[in-house]
Amino acid sequence: MSDRRHEWISKRAYAIWEEHGRPHGRDDEHWRQAVAERNALERTKASADGREVLVKFRPKQPRPEMPRQDWVNPSTKVG
Repeated sequence: MSDRRHEWISKRAYAIWEEHGRPHGRDDEHWRQAVAERNALERTKASADGREVLVKFRPKQPRPEMPRQDWVNPSTKVG
């Protein structure tokens, strides 16, 4: 692995660790994610900072739960 590639992955893994709240014992997971991001960056014609690739790997925010459709009994008349 080239020095530049290793340095990029190292910095990205550190940034991921910080984004996740600096958890203990998940360094391998963060390193693998950084490697995956770097590989995706190298396979594409991404910009130098790779922002469009990083967005792809960002964890998705949970969607708010929609109310169930059957919570109202349609046969019940109001009024």
